[in-house]
Amino acid sequence: MNGRPLQLALRELQATFSSPRALTAMAAVVLVLGLSGPFDTYAELVLAQRLVYWLAVVVLTYAIGRGTAAAAMALIGERIVSRPLRLLVQGFACGVPVTLVVLAVNAIAFGGEVGIHPLLLWVYCTLIATAVLLVTSTLLRETRPTVGAPDAPPSKPAPPAILERLPHARRGRLLALTVQDHYVEVITEHGRALVLMRLSDAIRETGATAGLQIHRSHWVALDAVSRVIKADGRVAVELTTGDRLPVSRGYLPAVREAGLVA
Repeated sequence: MNGRPLQLALRELQATFSSPRALTAMAAVVLVLGLSGPFDTYAELVLAQRLVYWLAVVVLTYAIGRGTAAAAMALIGERIVSRPLRLLVQGFACGVPVTLVVLAVNAIAFGGEVGIHPLLLWVYCTLIATAVLLVTSTLLRETRPTVGAPDAPPSKPAPPAILERLPHARRGRLLALTVQDHYVEVITEHGRALVLMRLSDAIRETGATAGLQIHRSHWVALDAVSRVIKADGRVAVELTTGDRLPVSRGYLPAVREAGLVA
């Protein structure tokens, strides 16, 4: 196993805990659970204890769940195309580690008395993890910031709108877009960043950048391609960054028309 699943999991966690939207949502959930005290926590813990308990549960389970889901998708790759089936696989992958986290927190908070059969807890955790993945991948993915009219003079084209989604330190000449689970990894001359959106939407935001889609999971800027590699009947492009991206058969005509392949 290479380090790609771990790298994607770490990127997922970084994107989650640097997102004001995600942090606000977790804070709201902690507040609601702390005040309402479900699963007998109202009777067992005072308010301050409940808030600390649910903070630990929400943050740890969400972090472990998102990281595990990202790693699972990196391992599966494109073998599963159906989005509902991918979500189901992610939910089951999250079930065991999330359950272990809840058991550990319960052991600390209640002195080792879990109060629920571990198997039943696993069922609950798996269902909740699947529901959370469904909600976040649906609602957050369809949230789009409004891009206003550019103030730049007519003689200078506006930069690609996709760059507005990146941290300032990562903005620069657009090189490529590549799918990473529910995210699109935007590669620029100044680095990489994950954006929660569909590849088709990201391509529409490349603006006047000359480029083309070479695979259902990859788009490249033409001036970012350093060479084309052919081996064992397969075609791939190598970027100026050293990344190699595959060209699928369905996109070969467009690649040939662009002059990249003879």
